[in-house]
Amino acid sequence: MATRIDQLLEAYEKVLNEPWSSALSGQERIWFLVYDPAEQRKVELRLGDFETAAIKAGIKWRMISLKLCFPSWMANHEYRDEYFSNPEYIVDQLEAEFISYAIQFLKNQLIQTEHDEKTLIAIKDVSSLFGFARLSEIIKGCERYFKGRLLIFFPGEFEQNHYRLLDARDGWDYLARPITI
Repeated sequence: MATRIDQLLEAYEKVLNEPWSSALSGQERIWFLVYDPAEQRKVELRLGDFETAAIKAGIKWRMISLKLCFPSWMANHEYRDEYFSNPEYIVDQLEAEFISYAIQFLKNQLIQTEHDEKTLIAIKDVSSLFGFARLSEIIKGCERYFKGRLLIFFPGEFEQNHYRLLDARDGWDYLARPITI
């Protein structure tokens, strides 16, 4: 019997092997690989299988992690010590500064990543932004900085064209392509 990750990998392979249209908007060139947050470690253990499937399909694979986005912002913030003493003070800064920092962080990663129209850029560790910024805002700010496809490893749910990260936050509508089982 195939595991849920095997089934997700199979669904991903089907999407990979479809023709890639060049007439799609940035939002339409984004794929969300949606899985149960409880399966996060299992998905991480199988990242190599997702990469292998892309290479087998003749697609270049690149990986970007968002894990260091918040820590790098916080480590360089002028008032970081005060925020650790009084975490409630950081709320205003998240809206005022962190969202634009996170967009620039991902933009820089995309710009530095060698890619073309036949490249799949996989974004992992999106859950590391949970509670600090909305993933939808960050992705929207970076739509025009990649040429091929963007694959978001998304621990959450997709229902009626509505995405919810970690099943805990209000979701958003998005034109991205869901890959689900």
